[in-house]
Amino acid sequence: MKKKGIRDRKKLMKFLLDPLSYPHKPRSVKHIQTHISDVFMVSPYVYKVKKPVDFGFLDFTTLNKRKYYCDREVELNRRLCEIYLGVEEISLTHGIYRFGKGDKTMEYAVKMNRLPDKYFLKNLIRRGNVNLDDLRRIIRKLVEFYISQSNNQSIGDYGRPEEIKIFFYNNISLVGNFVGKTISANAHEAIRIYNDTFFEKNPPLFQERIKKGFIKDCHGDLHLNNINISPNYVCIHDCIEFKDRFRFIDIASDIAFLAMDLDFNGRSDFADFVVSEVSKNMQDDNMFKIIDFYKCYRAFVRGKIESLRSEEPELPEKERRASLRRAREYFSLSLKYALFGSRPTLIVIFGLIGTGKSTLAKLLSRELRCEVISSDRIRKEMLGIAPTERKYEEFHSGVYSKNITERVYKEIARLGIQSVQSGKAVILDASFSKTKYRKLVINKAKSLDIPIFFIQAKAAEKAIRERLIKREEIGKAFSDGRLEIFGEFKEGFDPPVEIPKDKHVFVKTEKIPQDVLTDTLKKIISNRLHL
Repeated sequence: MKKKGIRDRKKLMKFLLDPLSYPHKPRSVKHIQTHISDVFMVSPYVYKVKKPVDFGFLDFTTLNKRKYYCDREVELNRRLCEIYLGVEEISLTHGIYRFGKGDKTMEYAVKMNRLPDKYFLKNLIRRGNVNLDDLRRIIRKLVEFYISQSNNQSIGDYGRPEEIKIFFYNNISLVGNFVGKTISANAHEAIRIYNDTFFEKNPPLFQERIKKGFIKDCHGDLHLNNINISPNYVCIHDCIEFKDRFRFIDIASDIAFLAMDLDFNGRSDFADFVVSEVSKNMQDDNMFKIIDFYKCYRAFVRGKIESLRSEEPELPEKERRASLRRAREYFSLSLKYALFGSRPTLIVIFGLIGTGKSTLAKLLSRELRCEVISSDRIRKEMLGIAPTERKYEEFHSGVYSKNITERVYKEIARLGIQSVQSGKAVILDASFSKTKYRKLVINKAKSLDIPIFFIQAKAAEKAIRERLIKREEIGKAFSDGRLEIFGEFKEGFDPPVEIPKDKHVFVKTEKIPQDVLTDTLKKIISNRLHL
């Protein structure tokens, strides 16, 4: 923006921040910024001004463009919400800013009635004030809206894989600027591979959804803060107005945004209910085949938006830090969808001592932002032993007796199941050398319908021996595994033939840890998509 434009912008902001500027003279002005808009809460109204920005996927750099998109915002949002009052001109007369016509038009603002903060779905979720009947009301409104929208050929064509790929690769490219800041290189690459593979394997699924008319002019930005539900109404507002292509989408993509945001806010049970009910009401039997793909995409896009927001110079430092944190959380969620789908999963990392399973568990837990439950840590906590205190016991004796070991495995299974039932993925880090210990978690997970996945760490015996010697020299590890017991441990390790092939991958761990993590992510995705 040129210097004159910057000066004009500052004067405009000063005008909009002054309660006396508004015709109804509100008591105060609350200013909220997004990466594309300035929003002014002046009860009982809200004024929204678009920033003169160009992000490639939107362009608000000229006054005419901002006017056009203000009009579009009002027109499109009236489909699902009645709060939109119109577009207000902001002009300059004799050097003084005012609402309405004047000597020179300086800006345009969307004017709407203010919705009560307490009824935004995100606030209701946080207070625990949402039930299934509330969700049914939201679903009913959305289903009626989707049914009312036409599904003509020109819109349907946007459901073709090659069209969706354009969006995906644009996002992948843009997010590349944030690798090492809000997303790791491993996660960035794994999500790309997942999407590449999904596109490659599912052309018939995309074609079927076009044929059945599920590509519609949707909302496009269906997250919790865009839904306001009171005892008297359901208002779904702030749809995408700046690019029609972002609304010309599969209804599964629209619903995936809402479901993803429910997952993000700790209500996976509500997310599952919404997807199930919309699928049933829209007679969409295949929604579950594609919903995780779109949830992965939606979480990735939210990560991108929060990343952009974290570098917005106009935002206070506190808000930028919060956006940085949220960006990382959204990218972790996107990775989780790519690896394991929507449901919280019990992830078991196991193998011989010295194979690097604990290192891998730690790296994977950082990517997924989930807890690691380690048998070594649990054993020492149960027995009141300091974490780094070494116990040089004979094999299957003392603190490593069969009785104590059995107690340890029952406890890590209990804690893992408890974590997953609370809606969180969790990693169990233990050798699981015996069939009975693996069956323990498999059977518990099966009885409670909990997804479970096994990652087996493997390494050449030479590498294992070198690691065990090095561990002994350092002497600060949780694990008491050492070279003297390796032979007996290896001999007593039961082959994991009872683990279903589609729930089990092998990972060689001789490489540097980050490369091992890369291989692990790729193998999980290959296994999940049946390559």
